[in-house]
Amino acid sequence: MEISVAEQTWMFLASVALGAALGVCYDVFRILRIAIPHRTVAVVAEDILFFALCAAATFCFLLAAGDGQLRAFIIIGEAVGGILYYCTIGVLIIGIARWIIAAIKWVFHMIWKIFIRPVWSMAKKIAGFFRKKLGNTANCIKSKVKNSNSHLKNHSQILYNLKSNIMRTKKKTGDGNSRKKRSEK
Repeated sequence: MEISVAEQTWMFLASVALGAALGVCYDVFRILRIAIPHRTVAVVAEDILFFALCAAATFCFLLAAGDGQLRAFIIIGEAVGGILYYCTIGVLIIGIARWIIAAIKWVFHMIWKIFIRPVWSMAKKIAGFFRKKLGNTANCIKSKVKNSNSHLKNHSQILYNLKSNIMRTKKKTGDGNSRKKRSEK
């Protein structure tokens, strides 16, 4: 099947538009990287995802526009479209995105500074106060318990221990009758 020059030109221009659209998709990843710093592993994963998206878009475009035939001018058109977008509108969009992200971060910083930080520091002070009071109370209770043991009766003089105390004294002296016998003598 032969394609006319006019059809090839339209396919080339469509591939340039596809390359620009893929550039917009890549700018989404770039803006996310500006807003939220990523580790190298996350950047690599995002790049692999982007290239998989590019491969799928190119494959679908080749099936739809070029009857599944790989043509070099389609790949070149995508590259030209991506480079043109990246060097022209992409620079403008990234500059605006940086400004918007900086403004949003400033707003959140001011909200933190004016509203949240004072409440947070007051909550820390209140928690510290209660922690100190509870710590002092706990230390006081511990010292009272420790000192209270000295006011108790001697273990051998407690009523419920009296019977066992009597039994111990009987064992030492023998049976109870031997005391009477000694006192009689």
